[in-house]
Amino acid sequence: MRLGLEQVRNKQFGVFTTRQVLSEYTRAELRARIDRGEWVRVFHGVYREATTSPSPELRVEAARLSMGLTLLAAAYNTAAELHGFSVLANQPTDVLGIQASRSPRLVVHRDQVDPEELQLVHGTATTNAVRTAVDVARTLTRMDALATLDAALRMGISSPALIVELEKHTGRRGRRQAAQLIALADGRAESPMESRTRLRCIDAGLPPPEPQVVVPTRNGLRRIDLGWRRWRIGLEYDSAAWHLGETAALRDNPRHNWLSTEGWTIYYATAADVYHHPHHFTTPIRHALDRA
Repeated sequence: MRLGLEQVRNKQFGVFTTRQVLSEYTRAELRARIDRGEWVRVFHGVYREATTSPSPELRVEAARLSMGLTLLAAAYNTAAELHGFSVLANQPTDVLGIQASRSPRLVVHRDQVDPEELQLVHGTATTNAVRTAVDVARTLTRMDALATLDAALRMGISSPALIVELEKHTGRRGRRQAAQLIALADGRAESPMESRTRLRCIDAGLPPPEPQVVVPTRNGLRRIDLGWRRWRIGLEYDSAAWHLGETAALRDNPRHNWLSTEGWTIYYATAADVYHHPHHFTTPIRHALDRA
């Protein structure tokens, strides 16, 4: 990349506009680099190098340049990405504004936001963490919303702060859902799928399971993703990345054997179960709780 454009790119989180390119290259050179896949269009008239990751900072800056604005703030899931508690990947870029978007990958929200609800994160304007968490809790599906709230609590946001923020959202779509899920949120959950699995249990009428149950055994402490300590029943989310292969068997089998020795019964849930067939694990657990 030629020096002039490189300097511009470095000031703009890795993006550059057609006009900026044409100050250093011909239009034919621009087209050639796009055709070769070296440069990738982010939004209308704005590009990044193919080797540059489309971070939330980059995408918000690309949206600002594409819309011709002086300032643009991230919101909803893009704001959650910036704050570090988003649980969804490959989502459209969410920003605040009044100008219509020309791209399905850019969503412009016309929300009213007070200046004190905005902050800079990594040099990008965004709704603050508490406002963002409640916005997401109102608008995502219940499973994704709870996973986001759990992650926000794990990042250090407090439940009282969420409750105070929720009062500002009276009359907004999804407020009731947010209120219900804030009451269920638990920062002890260590992954989005654990949060989704826990919600499936609650929705099935099971007693709310405790996240990350630590069980003392004669061979040391053992941890269970979700558990009902009173009945010594546990539920593990069976992630293929963590629980498959010979190494996983060597790790998991002794752990579960020691839990069995202590009187614990362990059940398992896969991603397919959580998303499509929750009764595969909630029904056996209900029967086990009834027997216990």
